[in-house]
Amino acid sequence: MNQQTASNVTSIDSKQQQQQARFSITATIDGFPVQVEVEGKAENLRAMIERLRAIGATPPAQQSQPVTAEPTKTADDAPPVCEYHGAMRRGNHGYFCPKRMGNGEYCKSRA
Repeated sequence: MNQQTASNVTSIDSKQQQQQARFSITATIDGFPVQVEVEGKAENLRAMIERLRAIGATPPAQQSQPVTAEPTKTADDAPPVCEYHGAMRRGNHGYFCPKRMGNGEYCKSRA
């Protein structure tokens, strides 16, 4: 038994307004910084940019941030080397070798 009942309830999902995207544009007009907010779709954003260009607005000058290089390690910064296993590890009491010897005991090299 399949009964369909007529409903007088209308879904409000289609009636609700969709949330608009909000864009913020920063430009310079005659040397003055200006910020414009646009609501809507991407087409609205493009139209606003075109209008701003038409009145002589330019994008703000890109500020280049200096690239800071990581300090290079010198030979003095390099950890000491175990004569059997290579680089040592820094511990609470100086450098030590974290490797095991052939007999299963930890290497006793220290610096």
